[in-house]
Amino acid sequence: MVWMVHVMDTGRALAHSILCWFTTLCCIALTACEPVESLVEFDSWTFEGYQVYSYAPESPRGLVYLFHGSGGSAEFANRLETIDVINLLIEHHYAFVATESSQRTDERRWQVNDASFDSNPDLARLLRLQGQLESRYAINRQTPLFGIGMSNGARMVSLFGQAFADAGLPVSAISPVMGTVATPVRQAGGLTVPALFILAENETVVSNTRIMADHAQVRANQIDSDLLIKAEEPLLDWRFTRIPSIDASEAEAIYHTALDSGIWNEEGSRIVSVSEALEILTMLQLPAGVSGDAAAVATQMKLILAGHQFSAFYRQQLVDFFNKHNPQFALAADDD
Repeated sequence: MVWMVHVMDTGRALAHSILCWFTTLCCIALTACEPVESLVEFDSWTFEGYQVYSYAPESPRGLVYLFHGSGGSAEFANRLETIDVINLLIEHHYAFVATESSQRTDERRWQVNDASFDSNPDLARLLRLQGQLESRYAINRQTPLFGIGMSNGARMVSLFGQAFADAGLPVSAISPVMGTVATPVRQAGGLTVPALFILAENETVVSNTRIMADHAQVRANQIDSDLLIKAEEPLLDWRFTRIPSIDASEAEAIYHTALDSGIWNEEGSRIVSVSEALEILTMLQLPAGVSGDAAAVATQMKLILAGHQFSAFYRQQLVDFFNKHNPQFALAADDD
């Protein structure tokens, strides 16, 4: 009996050590478990009737386009996980721009099945937007271009990247997140621009097999491509302190509500299927004091589950990949 107690205590200690290690890893990968707030005030404007958010430092070393997913809008730029990525991009002297698909009713999706600037309204407007950005900021036709897209936006970032590159614009690298390469690009032989693919371990919306095949096709083209998998995390209360309006005590209350839901056990491990967990989340009643943050809390829980949700977890790897393919950084390294 003494031996069994010792083994159980050792097991708990090991589990606790693993959780502490994972917490440290996640905090380093993200924003040290601190509330995520923008480092700068974004410029808010409209172009041809569509919302735009943008920012550029005095001497941008690159311009990053952001593409929302289905049902989204330019507000993608103002979401917590996106802000976390933008903050790091700004620290590395990148400009960014986020606008929205031409389709503003029904599915609100990007047109990803037409690679022509003449007949695809999204591509045509993005090209005109590029000209507007060049007149608005210290950006010109030599400024390296990059793109990040989520889900339907992943397909759009692949279409944007390939179409702009084919048109002679300086596209350096893109990152399709939890989405496949656009069909016209795949049918034409795949991407010829460097790409960092990010997928979710417990994806339920798109095909991870198809994403992996797209990644393999880029490599077959002898173009640099990496693939990262957002893994499932244990339930830990620090996830919710990333939301600026939630303090430590409120995060703990959310954590206990999540435990009571039956999705996770006391060690923070999921004990139901992913589909069951996602269904339970839709019915979860949060403590009254944080009910106004329900959408943000749900996002963090989906990130814990490694579901179909944009994540800043690999923000450092993403920026490193962009820097690797950015000729401006190569020139700076030569100067040093």
